[in-house]
Amino acid sequence: MPEALVFEDERVLRQLRRQVAWTVIVAAAGFVGGLVLLSLMSRTQIADLSVAGVLCLGWGGLTAWAALRLYRLQQHIWRLQLSATALTGYDYGRHAWRIDWGLLDHVELTDHDLRLTTRDGRRFIIPGHHTDFSELGHALVEQAERLGCPLYVNGRPFEAIDIRTLLPPDITLPANSSGQPSP
Repeated sequence: MPEALVFEDERVLRQLRRQVAWTVIVAAAGFVGGLVLLSLMSRTQIADLSVAGVLCLGWGGLTAWAALRLYRLQQHIWRLQLSATALTGYDYGRHAWRIDWGLLDHVELTDHDLRLTTRDGRRFIIPGHHTDFSELGHALVEQAERLGCPLYVNGRPFEAIDIRTLLPPDITLPANSSGQPSP
């Protein structure tokens, strides 16, 4: 790869930021609603330890949900730069995350996105609606093949997939086709 390739989609960035904003709004509304409820309960003398416990559990669950959702959204990449030594992805906060090609564990194509996973568990997720998804996918798969990085399709190794299972029912292959790549 002689020069760096850059793939970006501002529309994906806007969508990710909307999802982040809604996550923060829902979490904030939950916290404010809990405070209002606690305030009302304390005025009516109904408030006791069980109500406070339920409220704390609700806040804890809401916090865990929001933190997990924000962490997962941070894995979604709207801009990806491929160079000879590494790939650099940008999350919804425009923070750059770098993965050296040597640390890449596998590349997986799912029904909705393309996932790049490292040996230490970090992940880049490129949404299927990314403007340059096809070109980006080809470049990533070519580089992964050059490096001997395993390719997966919907969680299964590429080599173990029968092409017939990926085709729509109205398309058939010749009877003598094994569905496997020829040597």
